[in-house]
Amino acid sequence: MRHPGVAGSIAALLAVAGSTWGCGNGATEPEEPVLTLEESEALLMAINLVGTRPLEADPASFAGTVSVRANCAGGGVVNAGGTLIPSETETGFRLLANLTMVPEGCTETANGRTFTLDGAPSLRQTGTYAFSMPEELVFVFDLDVSMVGALAYRLEGRNGVCEVSVTVESRLNFSDLMQTGSASGTLCGNAVDIDLNREIPLAPDPGG
Repeated sequence: MRHPGVAGSIAALLAVAGSTWGCGNGATEPEEPVLTLEESEALLMAINLVGTRPLEADPASFAGTVSVRANCAGGGVVNAGGTLIPSETETGFRLLANLTMVPEGCTETANGRTFTLDGAPSLRQTGTYAFSMPEELVFVFDLDVSMVGALAYRLEGRNGVCEVSVTVESRLNFSDLMQTGSASGTLCGNAVDIDLNREIPLAPDPGG
């Protein structure tokens, strides 16, 4: 069952959610991380932007079996393949995601840092997007996904491979314009624990 306009809404909502991932409440840094903690958090935001590009490129096809090739903001492409399966809930609907993202020279800017990403070999994203209206005029978007894999990066003349194992749990409540949740796990040799509790920005900064 297709839901017209759903994919475009997902892209916009993920961009809003991703724009708030720049503040970490606490983390444990190993002796020799691949990137600094701040750079790792910026990379997490850049990865989120990469994930929204297929939705923006071909919203109509982003349901059921997925195979999309999309342009990145600063050049390069990202390939997305897998499944995105919708189902009804009591107050809305849910999308079950099982996607593999493979960037190819994909350049994105987040938190003032520009990353060029390639699959090493890829990044797998699994979990759910849930859209609901529990009360009249109350719209809620719940995100519960895990990202696991490895990406090669270029940043400010440096090259490396970043191992990714991150879980994101977030709720966007548009009745009071608040976001709650967290992003936690390991990223580029850093243990990250990012607090997502904050007011939802009405116009996310595309450059992070």
